[in-house]
Amino acid sequence: MSDKKSRIEPLLSAEQKWQNSYEQPISYAPLVQLANNSWIVPQHFLRYKHTLQSVNQVLENINFSAHFRVLAAQKDQQLYLQVAVLSPDNYKTSSYAGEGTAKKLLFGRRWIVEENLPTSELIQTAFLALKIAREHEVRELFQFTHSNNTTSTPFNNHHDLPVMAQNAELVIAHAPQGNEERHTIEQLLKRVVFAGAKVSLSAMQQISSQQWLYTLKLHCNTCQLTEFNNKTFAFLTSDSSANSFLHGLINALVDISNEYVSEQFKYQGFARFSKHNCVEKIGALSVAMRSPKVLGLCSLGKQHANKLNFEIDSSRAPQGCGQAIDGFLAAHGIEQPENAHLYRF
Repeated sequence: MSDKKSRIEPLLSAEQKWQNSYEQPISYAPLVQLANNSWIVPQHFLRYKHTLQSVNQVLENINFSAHFRVLAAQKDQQLYLQVAVLSPDNYKTSSYAGEGTAKKLLFGRRWIVEENLPTSELIQTAFLALKIAREHEVRELFQFTHSNNTTSTPFNNHHDLPVMAQNAELVIAHAPQGNEERHTIEQLLKRVVFAGAKVSLSAMQQISSQQWLYTLKLHCNTCQLTEFNNKTFAFLTSDSSANSFLHGLINALVDISNEYVSEQFKYQGFARFSKHNCVEKIGALSVAMRSPKVLGLCSLGKQHANKLNFEIDSSRAPQGCGQAIDGFLAAHGIEQPENAHLYRF
């Protein structure tokens, strides 16, 4: 019995099955020893066959905010994820009165889960779904008061895009005229509300001919998205116009939400996208699991790995899109891509 075979046996159950029924090593899969002496089979040598049960099993290992829940569902044999959001009505000022406020149950868009989706990619799909769901909330929390005393949420996702595209002259910004003074930005912020509270300018500085740095303070303290409560933050713009300032402001708010998700989203207690993870060590771990020298694949192992790659890549191709894809390739002067053998449109 080889050393590698003896190492893989503890990973198998009494029925000689892999640790998870929804993922199985291919024949002659390589076993890699990591720097901490753990033995693993890299994910790119596993076959996946997800079911509703297996997707829920993965989701049970994800921890995040109590107000956002990633759900798995199935319709007509198609698996998908959907984020359930328990949230106050973002368009009512009274919604920011605290935890006792009545909340709506809302559901985000559906995220398709392919049967052969690697478990790591399934987890990252849940991560992305949460980021987008929270961004939706952030955009609705930004309110702007117009000169006629009406209020809108100009950055929300519900605007009629076809109407905007057909009447672009109504929404295109004019080129900025000269520099905006600090008092102009302060006046502008008097018309801005975020999470039911005011936003104030702490500092403004021109740091180059095309860069302005703003430091702002949020004065909300009961926002369900807790990372925004009494938050001080900064952002850069490419000019000092009011329009650039407002776009910079919403982008900075979305970035704050995204960073929160990166730090708080955990699978089995591990925050994959946290900035506390060492970039260099992540790269080294990837090399350890992908280096041909480390893997030491035999000829049969290479055959099975190539077959697996072919099955996965070819199954990803959209059906009925041959003409559109031919046009896409032709626009780049390509008759056939290098991997044309994988696809039958």
